[in-house]
Amino acid sequence: MKGTVRFVLGGDAMLGRLVKEKIERVGPEYPLEKIAATMKQADLTLVNLECAITSSERRWLGAPKAFYFSAPPEAVQTLVGAGVNLVSLANNHTLDYGEEGLLETIRLLRSHEIGFAGAGANAKEARAPFFIERDGIKFGMVAYCDHQEDFAAEVARPGISYLDLRDEKGSLDLIREDLDLMRKAQVDWPILSLHWGPNMIHRPADRFVRLAHAAIDCGYGLIFGHSAHVFHGIEIYRGRPIFYSAGDLVDDYYVDTDFKNDHQLLFELELTRSELRRIVLHPVFIENCRADTATGDQFEYIVRQITKLCTEMCTVVQREENQVWIDCL
Repeated sequence: MKGTVRFVLGGDAMLGRLVKEKIERVGPEYPLEKIAATMKQADLTLVNLECAITSSERRWLGAPKAFYFSAPPEAVQTLVGAGVNLVSLANNHTLDYGEEGLLETIRLLRSHEIGFAGAGANAKEARAPFFIERDGIKFGMVAYCDHQEDFAAEVARPGISYLDLRDEKGSLDLIREDLDLMRKAQVDWPILSLHWGPNMIHRPADRFVRLAHAAIDCGYGLIFGHSAHVFHGIEIYRGRPIFYSAGDLVDDYYVDTDFKNDHQLLFELELTRSELRRIVLHPVFIENCRADTATGDQFEYIVRQITKLCTEMCTVVQREENQVWIDCL
């Protein structure tokens, strides 16, 4: 239907460590090729890039971390091959290989026409919205992270756009300023990407719910949250979707038997210039550093879990055999 855009959201794409080894040994298509068809058929595909893409081997010189994630330069083809058009860079691994690693990541994304928000060569660039248009519908995105404060971009230093979410008023003031810029650019769907909160939790904190609601109240069209490594329930608030956590897209992480963080989702939104019509849910299973379409018991668990979590947010998940969706009108 003309004027309807299919917009796919994927969670954290971590292409380092063992995933990096697979890319180098098997090829860059390996991590996402089994779900690439679903991602590529969309008009617009957005993920959180949870690593630097760089040849640099010099780690961040700040406080020591448990994990440092870098993917080889050819990993940009992992994104291209899966149809990724846009990434969020505001997270706690973008600078794991220093300013050099971040700047190389940005160069690679730009050279392959992949848009990004949430990091840059200075604070102004890190906060700048990215704009993209599909079928006459204009999208804009800003991205923030609430941890790894020493990654924050400064006036003359590369880094991420950091947001201190302990200061709720100050945070809302900043994102309102960003929204004003997107309104001036006549954006139809302003997107707020937030890498927020702790790992391995099933539900957002109350203060995150307050901020998400306030962001929608002031005019944002979509909240794209991530960081928890598991998906949360989807809330439809005033006709706008809030993804408190989109979970993970691909990684090599230890699988927690309680959280089942190898059971994930891709989210496909059908929207017009003014309305969200439907969210189609695509269950995904991560195994051996690769995302694949979930089947059997994997599929059933994911559907049960997202149905339960959405019900808690008064969102109705519908199913007919292997088709799972949320009607939003």
